[in-house]
Amino acid sequence: MRSYIYIPNSLRAAGRHVRFALSEPLELLPKEAFIRAWCSVSYLFPGLHPDGFDSTDSGWTRVLKRFAAEAWRRSDAGQLTDNELYCYQACKARISQGWQIEERQNKRNQQLLATSFAD
Repeated sequence: MRSYIYIPNSLRAAGRHVRFALSEPLELLPKEAFIRAWCSVSYLFPGLHPDGFDSTDSGWTRVLKRFAAEAWRRSDAGQLTDNELYCYQACKARISQGWQIEERQNKRNQQLLATSFAD
């Protein structure tokens, strides 16, 4: 089975894929469109994990649980690889981008602090 992974290039792009997917029943989406939306959910919410998504304290909202349930349905039917079910690459990309942004902000803040106390 060919594996497909999608990593959004921005929060906006990820949001577009999720909104598109919600415009029709998830089970009717072609595999590629579903994977784009599913990886986008992982990108937008890197702290959520597909295992145990249906428990009350999982952090998954009602709308997002629909994505996880569909991902598990497809996985159980042999339509998704483990790599597609656990699309960690999208989570990793988002976390990495967050650190890069934070580092840039810290450098700017340090520069501002240094110039404000310069003689």
